[in-house]
Amino acid sequence: MPNRIFSEDEVQKLIKRAAELEAERSVGSRGSGENGLSIDELKSVAAEAGLDPQLIEKAAAEMAVKGNYSGDDVRVNREEIVSEIWLNRQPDRETTELLVTELNHIYGTTDELNWWNNLWGTHEGKAKVKRSPNTTEWNYTTEGGIYFTRVLLQQRDNRFRIRVSKRQIMGMEWNNSLNHLFLVIPVLVLLGVFGGLGSSQLIGTAWPGIVTGMSLSLFSYPVIRYFMKQSLEKHKSEVLNTACQLSDFVMQSSFQKTSESKHSEKNSSAPEIEIPDVPESSGSQPGKLRNSLR
Repeated sequence: MPNRIFSEDEVQKLIKRAAELEAERSVGSRGSGENGLSIDELKSVAAEAGLDPQLIEKAAAEMAVKGNYSGDDVRVNREEIVSEIWLNRQPDRETTELLVTELNHIYGTTDELNWWNNLWGTHEGKAKVKRSPNTTEWNYTTEGGIYFTRVLLQQRDNRFRIRVSKRQIMGMEWNNSLNHLFLVIPVLVLLGVFGGLGSSQLIGTAWPGIVTGMSLSLFSYPVIRYFMKQSLEKHKSEVLNTACQLSDFVMQSSFQKTSESKHSEKNSSAPEIEIPDVPESSGSQPGKLRNSLR
């Protein structure tokens, strides 16, 4: 065992298990009347387990974001899918600009509009960004102009708002059954035409084939409704994932800046060594030592 080399996966499992055992021991030592540990106690446990206590704060912040938001937090307000997250953070302008870059990366686009986009006011396949002192608004339109994604980054007092929403062309409602019926019409026409042609070739009259084709097209409604529901879930997941990715980015950036600030304060607070002035005397050893230090 002393000479064994552990793999990276085994190291992660060992550290995780050691932290679990240390946490169980810490909770058990407090008596059966109390359950759980505070953030300071968790940092103490991490230090004893050989982990960086600051990473506990980062993990707790990420857990607060991910634990409070799930698929149920995505709302469908008729024509709009919305996910909104509020963070107790105050990201600076640099972090906000990095969020815009992150959005461009997520959607594989850019916010650099050319003269054609500016002339006609269109930006299909690209993002358009509006900035104000406390608000940044990111708008993206897909290549075909079918879907529109809007992200609002807003600072309100000591809280930061991340609102992601998505709409369809012409303000179509996401859960409207009439939209599904509209998709049945092309199927109805197609089956009616082919049914009429087939019937005309077989029995010399088109009406039986047309009626049969139109009747069969009605069975396509449940299939279309199923695929539309799956598509809605996909768009809801996209909106939620975008909101969570942005919130994670803000939390990580905030943690990094806090760590750098604490490290800077620690270095700046290092005590300075002062050498008292000692009267020099010819041939005195302390005087020579002080001169050498100078």
